[in-house]
Amino acid sequence: MKRGLFILWLGLLIVGCAPRGEINHVPLAVGGEAAMRRVFVATNRNLAPDGDLNLVRQNFGAPRSRELRYGWADISIPPTHTQGEIEWPGRAKPDPRRHFVTRDGGPYGGDATAARRGFLDGLTAASQPGRKDVVVFVHGFNVNNAEAVYRVAQVSHDFDAQIPVVLYSWASAGKIRGYVYDRDSVIYSRDGLEEVLTDLADNGWRVTLVAHSMGSHLTIETLRQAAIAGNTKALKALRGVALISPDIDEDVFIQQASRIEPFPEPFLVLISTADSALNASAWLTGKQWRLGSMQDKTRLAGLPVDIVDLTEFTGGDKRKHNTAFTAPAAIKLLYKLEREIDKRH
Repeated sequence: MKRGLFILWLGLLIVGCAPRGEINHVPLAVGGEAAMRRVFVATNRNLAPDGDLNLVRQNFGAPRSRELRYGWADISIPPTHTQGEIEWPGRAKPDPRRHFVTRDGGPYGGDATAARRGFLDGLTAASQPGRKDVVVFVHGFNVNNAEAVYRVAQVSHDFDAQIPVVLYSWASAGKIRGYVYDRDSVIYSRDGLEEVLTDLADNGWRVTLVAHSMGSHLTIETLRQAAIAGNTKALKALRGVALISPDIDEDVFIQQASRIEPFPEPFLVLISTADSALNASAWLTGKQWRLGSMQDKTRLAGLPVDIVDLTEFTGGDKRKHNTAFTAPAAIKLLYKLEREIDKRH
């Protein structure tokens, strides 16, 4: 079996055997030693038809919406939490002492204008007085809404985020065979992400933009789109960008980046040559590697980009695709980088 085909087969096996994440609503979850993180959500996924928590349910999923919706979720993190992990209950009864569970959440009500205002007011209420900094996280390929929400809560907790965190939950199919669907959803979702960034900029927020995997492709496409449209306000509101394991063709990235003006700084690209998920993606596209698994760093020479190589970091995700979120040593490194960025601003 050819190496690329074997990698793809292995990826299918791993994902196929793993149960998918879903929201577990335990209203009295927060208490005792459990920590709680609020995740703000902006999404172009279609609403689920049932339940008060429809914005954060797993079945709020793949179908694309022509309008943005906004909401929030309070996620309880167990006192036994291991850094880098999401403690899913699996087939067990959800237990806030041992598992991630959702205490509360839902969409902001009213028409589109009222929902957007509720979202922005929620960010203000969650911020330190006089500070208007926010992190916007863009998830990657094959991620359902529940997995995205819980990942943001885990990252926010493990990185000890002192500012509110927004999840841009774009309409991924949430299945391994949905790669082409997700690539199309990236193009579909650019306007929504630009709208979120523009709203934040118009209301005086400074944004740290973090994207993972295919979400990096969505992010760089959106920044390019904003630059071409002359939306410099949204670009100037960026206090830093980090692309983690970016699933982008490196030639495409160079072309995209060349059109972005002003170019956000600092701009980090986190890579690993051992990333088996990106190796499978490269095989699908007929290339040796993707941007996030690149082996010739000189290809980005001339761009104001800092490359952070996580290849040698151990622990966490065995596929090396989520190292930045799951390996304790990488988390510590990125924590220091984030604090350095904070000092610059």
